[in-house]
Amino acid sequence: MENWIHDYCMSKPGVEEEFKQAWNSQLYKLGGKIFVMHGEYKDGRPLLTVKLEPAFSEILRSQYCGDIIPGYYTDKTHWSSLFLDRAVPQDVARAMLDNGYETMLAALPKKAQALIRGAEVL
Repeated sequence: MENWIHDYCMSKPGVEEEFKQAWNSQLYKLGGKIFVMHGEYKDGRPLLTVKLEPAFSEILRSQYCGDIIPGYYTDKTHWSSLFLDRAVPQDVARAMLDNGYETMLAALPKKAQALIRGAEVL
């Protein structure tokens, strides 16, 4: 496993991890909802699947055609998959993780967002 992915995801406030045996994937969740799956493609290649803002997904897929694809076994609008054995720069993968985290955080109720951010709930 690419340890930096685990460390990067777990460094974000409120993130929890779970290994899903049936999918052979490490899941990263925020507010109980998955925003990253780190597993394998059907041919065994390492794959990172992230829930992204749709416009960001489209930009990445056009810039890294074939290396970043519509989400593998997920909704093709909101998820994109990155083949980790390709030449996509690590900063692009980090940007995907950041966008996935922020996208999921924004989808949570305001109270949950405030708790994760450590802010007072009014």
